[in-house]
Amino acid sequence: MFRFGISNAFRRKGIAFFAILGTALGIALMTVLLSISAGMSTMIDDMKEDMATSIAVYPADSPLGFMVPSSTGMPISYADEIRNIEVENERAVSRVIPEVNYIIRTPDYDFGDPMGVLLTGVDLEGDMEPDDPWNPDKILPGGQPLTPLSRNEVIIGKDAQKTATGDYAQVGETMELAVRGRYNESISVIVVGIFETGNNFYDFSLFTDINTARSLMPSVVKFYPDGVNFMTVEAADAFYVTVVANTIVELFPDEPQVSTTGALDMLETFEEMMGTMESFLWTISLVAAIAGGVSIFIVMLISVIERIKEFGILKASGWSNRNIITSVVVQSITIGLLGALVGLAIGYGGGKGIDYYAGVDIAIITWVLVVEICAFGIIVGVVGGLYPALRAARVSPIESLRAL
Repeated sequence: MFRFGISNAFRRKGIAFFAILGTALGIALMTVLLSISAGMSTMIDDMKEDMATSIAVYPADSPLGFMVPSSTGMPISYADEIRNIEVENERAVSRVIPEVNYIIRTPDYDFGDPMGVLLTGVDLEGDMEPDDPWNPDKILPGGQPLTPLSRNEVIIGKDAQKTATGDYAQVGETMELAVRGRYNESISVIVVGIFETGNNFYDFSLFTDINTARSLMPSVVKFYPDGVNFMTVEAADAFYVTVVANTIVELFPDEPQVSTTGALDMLETFEEMMGTMESFLWTISLVAAIAGGVSIFIVMLISVIERIKEFGILKASGWSNRNIITSVVVQSITIGLLGALVGLAIGYGGGKGIDYYAGVDIAIITWVLVVEICAFGIIVGVVGGLYPALRAARVSPIESLRAL
């Protein structure tokens, strides 16, 4: 009976092909969208692990908080006070990195990100950790690291470089960066190296010395010549993050005041956005896949109508309604499952194409996703074949035999 149902799926090869193709295209779109969602979730989880003790410190009057670099500044001397924070007589801060952040806008340089790409100026005379992007060990062969004497030099993250569409992202090339707030004024910077840390956030950014970044953001140093518009604070332990964040705000009650956001809180904001996006992707995916399932329903209904006499003969020879329904549903499931497998293969290829274009491994096919896709193909097959199967089971053997 099962073999009979499977073989009947290919009785009309042309019709079966289009039913499988229709289902496959819907499943392919579903695969691509959900693999992107899975990739972004994995990326956020990795960043959570890497940044669990990090705290962002920025001017309290920043219009968009930590989301966009502030055009106002705060004294770099704040860093010394933050370093001395203690909790129960224990040192609570392991490191403070004063920064001047600047957004390279998409109209100026295309790094594949419509929001622009972040350029961070850091104090190269400060403490250096093994995972820092400006660590010489992170510079790929052929490039040079930034040094305390660097000026108007930048290093580019590997992911940012892969998505760039111009020669400016090559070692030795020049970038012309607009001075923020000053019409028709710009600074030429030279790309001296490409770095790779394995941290997606860093590898999609650029870094320079803090003085070059100050030149690009003159409003930051308007009131504080040694000003910065961001500080990355690393707590000595994840347990201290909340206490340290609150203490930093209390340390500076006078102007310029500061605000703080823990890295995990920042990522939770992105996770909420991802949750909304994932629901949207699921909705689109289901609509596309169901549209493919309609093709199964139509094909199975045509098949049942064409085989009315055959079903009558089978019932006359002893087949029960259950046998008839099972054979038709098996036929429908076969088409649905094949459509899911073909769609999975097409979606996998589409995901790889997106990875290549974006320069980042964002589309991830997990075993969970494979199981979900196959299960959905089976469900589509069952739903698409159920009504035709019931119709086939209602065939009267007597009427069918009379028509012979």
